[in-house]
Amino acid sequence: MKASEALIAWTPKTDVWDGDPRQGRIQVGKLLRDDERDWTSPYAYTGGAAYTVVRDMKGWQSIGMLFIEFHTIVTRDGLDPAVAHEAFLKIDEYRQRISPDIDGAEDIPEDDCGS
Repeated sequence: MKASEALIAWTPKTDVWDGDPRQGRIQVGKLLRDDERDWTSPYAYTGGAAYTVVRDMKGWQSIGMLFIEFHTIVTRDGLDPAVAHEAFLKIDEYRQRISPDIDGAEDIPEDDCGS
């Protein structure tokens, strides 16, 4: 799915969340439609396409924001990088911009190389 469609939901793995079964969990899924159940509600935070400003971003701005969000989730909120990586693999721009020797990476489509 495109970054502009990807909802990111997670609960930090910090002391504040000790004992909470959601602690350290993350899920990436498509932007919700009005008639769909909110799968993000069990998580403490949402990001990505949860915000209209992110949905409106294009090109490198969108890609940059995606990696800033990944960094925030891992560094500030303490999620395991491998767990966050696995969730983010659902996002096209993430798979296409990570190092090609990382599991899950794929080539950037030729018509998308500059954006």
